[in-house]
Amino acid sequence: MHANLSPKENLLRVLHHNDPAYVPVRRMNGLIPGMVRLHLNGNLIFYDGVDRWGVRFAGGGPPGSEWEPRVQAYAVGHPLSALSNLDRYPFPNPDEPGLCAGIFDGVDRASNLVFVEMGVLPFTRAHFLMGMEALLMAMADQPEAVGRLLHIIADYQIAVIHRVAAQGIDGIRGEDDYGSQNSLMISPSMWRRLVKPELARIIGAAKGAGLLFCMHSCGHIMPIVPDLIALGVDILDPIQQQANDQAELKRLYGDKLCFKDGLSTQGALTQGTPADVAADVRERIRLLAPGGGYILGPDNAIAIPEANYRAYLDAGERYGRYPLRF
Repeated sequence: MHANLSPKENLLRVLHHNDPAYVPVRRMNGLIPGMVRLHLNGNLIFYDGVDRWGVRFAGGGPPGSEWEPRVQAYAVGHPLSALSNLDRYPFPNPDEPGLCAGIFDGVDRASNLVFVEMGVLPFTRAHFLMGMEALLMAMADQPEAVGRLLHIIADYQIAVIHRVAAQGIDGIRGEDDYGSQNSLMISPSMWRRLVKPELARIIGAAKGAGLLFCMHSCGHIMPIVPDLIALGVDILDPIQQQANDQAELKRLYGDKLCFKDGLSTQGALTQGTPADVAADVRERIRLLAPGGGYILGPDNAIAIPEANYRAYLDAGERYGRYPLRF
């Protein structure tokens, strides 16, 4: 029965493929009905500055209207110049009081699932520290040293998970981009040898604490989706439609994962008309929402025309009610 379902109750039904009333629609400011997402302090710099890992960021910008999200800054200063410096590098302390200061204040836990955003996971954190080219070269030439770096990063993140889990949260979300438009950035075998073991430890810590795990990974990641499922990922985003076969993802894994986002910011949202956007929303829901397990959203956080944004919200409401009708 759908009568009087709260947003939190509906979201839980979506996550568990258990007869939800509607497809939740993620707004461009990140809000999802029934969910609160909390950000650790200083763990990732959104604008210009230096994060707690010593990485310098630049190129970011503040948000405008809701359809004009903030511009994420990029890592431009990579402080770990050589893997031989690992023993001397000042890695952050996961017990630092300021990391979690104030983030749980005023959170309505009764009405929302509470997720803590871990920021970037070991692969992305490593290339922030070293630079992408240097990391990829080292993965080929110094795999043992890279493995040690990833292990150190994972140790930190596991300690933070244990710390926030004690606050009675519901889930963890982490980001690690593995894909380009058409393939993984490293081979599946290299990913499984170097990255997967540390990701397994991180997800294992979350699952051991009884938490849901949401995994963000941009680009083409289809070859490793079975691995992510085996590790315990519950929610996968953004499943970019230009990089992945969404119909195949739903066919193969739709009963094992909740998919999130999937609406292309390379297509109708940024370049089409409101009618184009409505048609794209309808198709995402047709492909990904049957049986539950789908949260509608754009696949990236970039500015879009206001009329297209409003068409997106309207179409999500119009087509996302169960039972789905097309």
